[in-house]
Amino acid sequence: MALSMLLVRNSAAISRLGMLSAPLRSAAVSSRLAAPMTTTAQEEMAKFWDKNAQRKRPMSPHLTIYKPQLTAMLSITHRGTGAAMAGFVYAFSMGMLVVNPLLGWDFPTIISFIKSLEIHPWLILGGKWCMAWPIAYHAMNGVRHLSWDAGYGFNMKVLYRSGWFVFLSSFLLADLMLYFL
Repeated sequence: MALSMLLVRNSAAISRLGMLSAPLRSAAVSSRLAAPMTTTAQEEMAKFWDKNAQRKRPMSPHLTIYKPQLTAMLSITHRGTGAAMAGFVYAFSMGMLVVNPLLGWDFPTIISFIKSLEIHPWLILGGKWCMAWPIAYHAMNGVRHLSWDAGYGFNMKVLYRSGWFVFLSSFLLADLMLYFL
């Protein structure tokens, strides 16, 4: 700290003598122009919001004024399905690690327990579809991302066509998964 203050105070004299290198000279000049740190980020943010409230400025509507775009919605859905599948796998595996030693239930026992509940077949089919669609969507959109990694499909027309193709074909793939599995 003392050295930097010394350089700032004496930078003009030192540079006249040619004793200060170019990087140190620019650092000394820029540090002389910098404002001292007297407030925290929270205080600056509070000042900003107070000033906007006094001037009766509205908060920026950010999300409410924009039309949702297909590409953004597909990206959000891709991340959501990936997170949901990872969470489901994690919760299921942790559940099996807990249930198996405590109750002595293995996977076939759990399946027979679910069958003994006599849940309506349409509810079971709906539950299976809710597990199949994220897998189908994430796989289809993953192929789309791989084509982007290869450098294909960045034209706006192609982006929207491939987006609609991924979205609609994921429903078909989920239905095929239910039919054949």
